Amino acid sequence: ETLHAYALDTETQHVWDFAGQGFVHRLIQNEDDGKIVEIPDPTNTMSEERSLIPSLTDAEEDEVVHRKLQGYANEYHHLLQNQLEQQRLYFQGILRDIRRDHEENLSKINPSDLISALKQDLNQLQQRQHSLRQKSSKVA
Repeated sequence: ETLHAYALDTETQHVWDFAGQGFVHRLIQNEDDGKIVEIPDPTNTMSEERSLIPSLTDAEEDEVVHRKLQGYANEYHHLLQNQLEQQRLYFQGILRDIRRDHEENLSKINPSDLISALKQDLNQLQQRQHSLRQKSSKVA
C-alpha cells in the first residue's frame, strides 16, 4: 500500500521484499541505474532466496566483461605512463650530473698536462709494439 519495495522487521532486523515476496539480506545500489538490488549471501549456498538481479544475456555479459577489461587496460596504461615518466626524469637527472662532472673535469685539465700524458701513452704503446714485433719475428 505504501509503494515501498522493502520493509524492515524491527524485531529481527530482516528486510522484507514486497516484490519478491521474501526476505533479503544484502542490498546494494546498482551503479548503472541507481536502483537497490539484492546480492546473494555468499555464505548461504543452500538458500531458497530469489535474486532481484536479472540474469544477463550473453551479449550483456560480454559487454560487462569488455568494460572491465577496458578499465583494467586503462588503469595499466595510466600506471605504465606514470612509471615511464618517473624513469625518464630520473635518468635525465643522472645524465645531467654526468655532463656536469665531465665539464668540471675538462675545465680542471691543463692542456700541457694532457699533451704530456698522451705522449707518455704513445711511448708506452710504441714500446709494446716493438716488443710484439720481436716476439713475432722469433715465432716466424
